Amino acid sequence: MTPRRTAIVIGGGLAGVATAMRLSESNWCVTLLETRKRLGGRATSHVDPVTQQLLDNCQHVLLGCCTNLVDLYTRLGVDHLIEWHDTLHFLDRKGHHDKLGRSPLPAPMHLSGSLLKFDCLSWTAKWAIARAMLAMLRLPPAHRAQWADKTFAEWLASQKQPQEAIERFWEVIIVSALNENVQTASAVHALQVFQDGFLSNRDAYVVGLASVPLVKLYEPAAPILESRGGAVRLGASVRQINFQDNAITSIELSDGQQLSADLYISALPVERLDKLLTPEMRTADERLRELSRFEFSPILGIHLWYEREVMHLPHAVTLDSPLQWVFNRGLDVGTSHQHLHVVISAARDWIDLSTEEILRRVREELAIYLPKTNEVNFIDGQVIKERRATFSATPRIEASRPPTTGAIRNLILAGDYCNTGWPATMEGAVRSGYMAAEAITGHPSRVDDLPASFAVDLLWSVLT
Repeated sequence: MTPRRTAIVIGGGLAGVATAMRLSESNWCVTLLETRKRLGGRATSHVDPVTQQLLDNCQHVLLGCCTNLVDLYTRLGVDHLIEWHDTLHFLDRKGHHDKLGRSPLPAPMHLSGSLLKFDCLSWTAKWAIARAMLAMLRLPPAHRAQWADKTFAEWLASQKQPQEAIERFWEVIIVSALNENVQTASAVHALQVFQDGFLSNRDAYVVGLASVPLVKLYEPAAPILESRGGAVRLGASVRQINFQDNAITSIELSDGQQLSADLYISALPVERLDKLLTPEMRTADERLRELSRFEFSPILGIHLWYEREVMHLPHAVTLDSPLQWVFNRGLDVGTSHQHLHVVISAARDWIDLSTEEILRRVREELAIYLPKTNEVNFIDGQVIKERRATFSATPRIEASRPPTTGAIRNLILAGDYCNTGWPATMEGAVRSGYMAAEAITGHPSRVDDLPASFAVDLLWSVLT
């Protein structure tokens, strides 16, 4: 019998798990290494040392258009743990509660009815947004590249968008989706968010939330990989990559152990991989020369507990507020305490504040949108800072995003920073893992995008 080929996947985030799962399906013997004690990378959970409760580092959401992420959850057998919401709730400081949900109309008109009913937007802003959406429909995805060196703010200016529409609609969605504001976000990826997520398919905008702590979504990976002859090693940190004759010969763990395989897949965050590279590796492979150019955008995840229920909605997008999303995590088991999870994206103005100051500001802000929080005792709060939550999806970085394969043939790259065509999202991470497996096995791994509606597909076909 032909010996099975071996691969070491370094990094147990979504990109690493996706790579390992797909490789193992093609009869590769895979060892998955993760520095932390849990899989999931930045999209995972930790144990609260006081309560021993599993808490997500940050509430991560997926959309219906995240086809590869949904596919990975299906392969892990956890797709039933995702709750889908086809109505999105928006609150503003004046007490308006608006809902974004689809009508029976086909895409791209399926959301137009609910958007027209938004009390938080003036008719001037609604008309401007409609004009911009029409412009997006007139720009086929194949032509987005003409905006590659521009920010989304520049695209919005070209469409004469008023400040109200920018602040109360475009900025709200882009900060949540790209972890950047419109002034710095790549126009290409911002256009992608709206074209792929809101215009092309009726199911694309639907929001999925895990009904369990995020780490539970990845726990099945270990027994699955082990059943296929592989291994998952947690708490295994790579200290050194050994390189000779234009190939990786082995890796060294922090405990001094040496591991070798036929192929090595780096699914590490870009900044961690950059620290492991030797000058010889950078010289040998141009993919590795610009990794230090990546900059990052932080996210704050704030957990709050109140004595009893203060929020009945499943979630809320807060307008005119730095608290972009508030998620209702339900009542804690055995108590009547309600658990809320607030997310602040692009949190550069918040990241260096103390925990006490962040909690004070968040509670004051939250009371404007959820008045009951002023009437109920506040029990506790916890702030989780992810300083390098995502790379900054700015126009300048696109040219530096590396391909999966390069001159060092036994080194394959995976990670949301790779040239996937997607910004820094869970979907982008999984796509990079599937691309890595595809490059290794030669078999298609990626899942097709949701199909555009007949009308949208016909329009883009004609314009292309």
